[in-house]
Amino acid sequence: MTRAGRAWTLATFAALFVAGPVLPLLVGRAERLRQGTPADDAPRRELPPDPLVEVIVPAYLESSTIGPSVERLVQDLTKAGLRHRVHVVASDEATALAAAGASQVTSAGRNGKPAAINLGVAGSEADVIVLTDANCEIQPADWPGILLAELADADLVSGNKTERASTEALFWRFESWVKGRRHGRSSTLAVVGEFLAFRREQFRPVPPATMTDDLWLALDFNARGLRVVTSASISTSEEPVSPADQWERRVRIAEGVLTEALPRTWELAQTAVGRHYLAHKVYRMTAGVTAFWVTTALLAGWRPRSTAPLVVLPVTAAIAQYCGVLRVRTPLDPVSALVAMQAVPVAAALRLLRRRLGHGVGPAVGWRKVAR
Repeated sequence: MTRAGRAWTLATFAALFVAGPVLPLLVGRAERLRQGTPADDAPRRELPPDPLVEVIVPAYLESSTIGPSVERLVQDLTKAGLRHRVHVVASDEATALAAAGASQVTSAGRNGKPAAINLGVAGSEADVIVLTDANCEIQPADWPGILLAELADADLVSGNKTERASTEALFWRFESWVKGRRHGRSSTLAVVGEFLAFRREQFRPVPPATMTDDLWLALDFNARGLRVVTSASISTSEEPVSPADQWERRVRIAEGVLTEALPRTWELAQTAVGRHYLAHKVYRMTAGVTAFWVTTALLAGWRPRSTAPLVVLPVTAAIAQYCGVLRVRTPLDPVSALVAMQAVPVAAALRLLRRRLGHGVGPAVGWRKVAR
């Protein structure tokens, strides 16, 4: 390849990578122009006058966090003046004992989060179900009232996730920005499992082998023509986990996108919210990440050869730091994390390939966890 041809190839793939964060904004803008006035004000079925709200908390190895979380949930729901229940589905004895302040504690075996969710919803008689995690805090404190207002014309409501003192701060700011480009709530399938709420009667059990239960629920609601939104006002915050645990979490989320969303590309392309999700998430984990690694390879192979370490070493260091192998901290950590996250879909694809080829056992039940 000539030097000019190599330069054009480099520029093309670099542009394809940069398109990743820009594409959802362009698609969202195009959809708004095409549709004119959004259908946000479409009439929806109202909730009962005095709805019963049940918060279900699947919890495993959360004995130090579940108690304060239950206390906050009960306090917020009580202040809102709602009929409510807090139900902890605990997968270990220590967590069950620590959740004594909940309305109900169900001891379940270690069968994974989907099984815990299904068990909790199956035994509920509430009008509204809220799913949340034991290690996160829902904000603001008046979220119950905000949620009921959101459900007046939505079917599945999620929130925005934040992590305190996280190296992924730039990523989460971008996610919130993309989801909040419209006034008020936005229709999106990029939900977070830390906060999901819906009418109990609209729930369908999550398949046990599902890797990302939140994505499955969003796709399922959307496939039935139900409206999935992210609230502009409700968010969750939690302490960051260790680099090794964060890497595992990211790889499992990427596996979920590749196994659950990617095969439904045609279905998603039929709706505005589906097209936005393809641009927002699926593109970045497929074409976008491929463009990043091709660009990196072209830069590393650029003459003179002595320039290769200037590309290879920083990228390798970023990945090693993100995984916890390299234990150093610098002011560039947020940028380094964005670079390292480009390796996550590759790791997920390789893991799926090994599983398909029979070189590994099936996916483990539930997430790999450390005790908190």
